[in-house]
Amino acid sequence: MITKFFEKRETASYSDVELAMLKAFGIDADGYQTEEALKEATYFTCIKLLSESVAKVPLYLVKETEVGNVRQNKEKLFQILSLRPNPYMTAIDFWRALEINRHHLGHGCAFIEKDRQGNIINLWPIELKNLTIDNAGLISSRMKNKVLVTYTEIGNNTEQYCLYEDIIHLKSFSSNGINSRANREMMQKTIDTASKSQKYLNDLYKNGLTNKAIVQLTSDNKEEKFLRTVQEKFDRLYSNTGRIFTVPAGYNVSTMNLTLADAQFEQIRRMSISQIASSFGIKMFQLNDLKDTNNNSLEQQQLSFLVDTLLILFESIEQEADWKLLREDQRSSGQKCRFNTSVMLRTTAQTQADILTKYVTAGIYTPNEARLMTQMMAKDGADELVVNSGVMKLKDLGKDIAGKGVK
Repeated sequence: MITKFFEKRETASYSDVELAMLKAFGIDADGYQTEEALKEATYFTCIKLLSESVAKVPLYLVKETEVGNVRQNKEKLFQILSLRPNPYMTAIDFWRALEINRHHLGHGCAFIEKDRQGNIINLWPIELKNLTIDNAGLISSRMKNKVLVTYTEIGNNTEQYCLYEDIIHLKSFSSNGINSRANREMMQKTIDTASKSQKYLNDLYKNGLTNKAIVQLTSDNKEEKFLRTVQEKFDRLYSNTGRIFTVPAGYNVSTMNLTLADAQFEQIRRMSISQIASSFGIKMFQLNDLKDTNNNSLEQQQLSFLVDTLLILFESIEQEADWKLLREDQRSSGQKCRFNTSVMLRTTAQTQADILTKYVTAGIYTPNEARLMTQMMAKDGADELVVNSGVMKLKDLGKDIAGKGVK
């Protein structure tokens, strides 16, 4: 027996009359849809920032040795991870697609294609449809493969099946460690409010910044035939596609909309933007909101973005790749998949020069290692660590190199 992890949700439905009434008052009753969220500017920008921030950091296959991590350039998996996961995608395209699906759909997945010997050939982005688990549960199940994956691949909407060990699975918000929910589901009301506010502005500009108005007949005649005749006459003579019309005698016109100031539109919209950004771990300065930012705090916020937001994304990819893409003997030999997060810490030329100078003079980097970090060629004789000879222990003051006293 099996149990599906994805639950089905019901949506509200309206009659034609109710839809017409809601539309007349400017209310969108179409409901919250998957793709509609991406049309909201803040939501789209946050997902774009996260996916590109992860994709631009290279993922390497390295081997842990006594002298540090050494890149395994000659391994096929090295090229798959950092250059070409499959013949049709660069590494940036691949990891960006997985991160977009992780945050927008709740699951960023890729199918692991292997040859007959078990070697990895390609990695293919897929869309996860269902996770089916043995009814006995993950702990009590006696089956070798306890989870079955239902997915669709690029260019083919037909559902296909594979085992859980055959996919890379990057999760968004998960309370059970297996199934996860998309950020748009957790922040549905806030994102929906932001979408509605943008739609309101669009409609306002479309109407020439003119508010809705009610045209009311001042006559007390209530006969249906008479009212229908008056309505048709007004529509024929005065209603048109223009923005200005003449109000006939006997009619009263009054607006029915609040102004943007009265509705505190700016404050509400800024609050929605802040809530959406915080749910993704995006800083407000990254959304071009520099109201509470100065030059001193900007660098700290960038470091905070790396530590508080991106680090857990990097770690999740590294752990999943280590387990799914490496064999047991490879892990035992010290091989692992690691992001080069140092590219995120690039600063101005002056700051970089100060940092590298301190590392070299302190004996942490060799001069050649510092030159390589600035994209310069190595020089002969610059592979040795150097230190400032003017630094010595306090107890050695008054002694020469041979240990003899100096007068």
